[in-house]
Amino acid sequence: MNAEQAAAAKENMIEWLADPHELGKNPRRIAHAGDFVYNGIRYYIFKYKRGFFGKWLVGVSGGYEGDELEPCGHTFSEMQEYDPETARADCVAMIEMIMNYWKQRAAEYEKRRR
Repeated sequence: MNAEQAAAAKENMIEWLADPHELGKNPRRIAHAGDFVYNGIRYYIFKYKRGFFGKWLVGVSGGYEGDELEPCGHTFSEMQEYDPETARADCVAMIEMIMNYWKQRAAEYEKRRR
């Protein structure tokens, strides 16, 4: 794991969560909970809490190619409870949802252009 990239991924996750359309603020707590390679690019799993007493939730930041510090745009959280046994699978499901969304949008755009 590249420590500089992991730190950038954490900042990316915090920024995404702070957006008014998402959590709307920085998480009360956030911790790196693992990383993995999917489709040849690296993703970082984070667990975070909305408030001091809240449950841990799961989010993913990525994907990062090589030693890049900018993600490709697959940063997301469905605000579901963090489970260390399923965190990777939960993150892959979120990544695939994002990819499918953009594939659908591209297909709609191409259809309108014709």
